[in-house]
Amino acid sequence: MMLLTLLVLLALDRVTMLSPAWQLDNLLAKLPPQVQRPAFAWPVLLAMLIALALVLDAILLALPGILAWPIGVLLLWVCLDSTEIRQQYRRMLNAFTRGDLEAADICSECLEQPLTSAQYSGRERTLMALLWANYRHYCAVLFFYVVGGVGPALAYGLLRYWHEQEVAEARKLIKLVDWLPVRFTALGFAFVGHYSRAMPKYLEGLLRHPNDNEDYLGEVAMAAEEVDCSDPCSEKPSLYMVALAKRNLLFFLALVAALILFGLLV
Repeated sequence: MMLLTLLVLLALDRVTMLSPAWQLDNLLAKLPPQVQRPAFAWPVLLAMLIALALVLDAILLALPGILAWPIGVLLLWVCLDSTEIRQQYRRMLNAFTRGDLEAADICSECLEQPLTSAQYSGRERTLMALLWANYRHYCAVLFFYVVGGVGPALAYGLLRYWHEQEVAEARKLIKLVDWLPVRFTALGFAFVGHYSRAMPKYLEGLLRHPNDNEDYLGEVAMAAEEVDCSDPCSEKPSLYMVALAKRNLLFFLALVAALILFGLLV
C-alpha cells in the first residue's frame, strides 16, 4: 500500500498542479498568528510536532481503509506544496528560451529565497535552489512518510512553513530534522549520478554539522552531475539538475519497492 500511495501521489503531482488554495502554506496562513509564528523553544516545537504526527496517524488508523487511504494521499499532496515552485521554474525556463536574462534572474531570485547558505553564487546558486526545493518539497516529505506515515510528513510540512516564516527556533530545529534525510538524498545523488566523483564527497561530509546541510547536499549533487554554468542564459544546467533530482526520486521508489519485497516495509 505504501508503494501504491507513493506512485499515485507522484502521478497526481506530475499530471496536474494542486490548486494554490489547497497548498499547505496557504492553508496554514489562515490559522491564528500564534500557530503561524509560535514563540516556543525548539524542544517544545519538536514535542508539538511529534504529538501532531501521532494524533494524525491515530485518526487515520481509526478510519476505515476506504476513507483513510484517499485522505492520506490528499494530505501528502497538500504537504508537497510545490505549485508555486514549479510555476517559477517554468517561467525561468521560458525566460531562458526567449533569451530574457532579466526575467530569468527575477525567477531565480524567487527560487533562491529559502536558501541560507552563502557558498554558491550566480547560476550555481540557482541550481542549488532547485535541488534544495526538490529536497524540501519532495524527498523530505516522502522520507518522513515512509519512516512514520502521513503524520510525520505533515509535521515536517508545518516545520518547513515555520522556517519560511523565519521563526528562529524553527530554523534551529529544521537543521536537526533535515540531517538524516539530507544524507539519504545525497546518497541517492551519488548512485544515480557520477558515482566515482560523488561518493568521495558523500563520505567526506557524512558527519558534518547540521548547519552545513545545504552545502553538503549541493557538493554531492554538483559532483554527481557536472554542469557548465559559464553561460548565464543557458537552461541546460537547470535541466540537468532537475533530471538528476527526478532520477533520485525513481531511485527512492525502487528502494522502497525492494524493502517491501524483503518484508521490511508494508
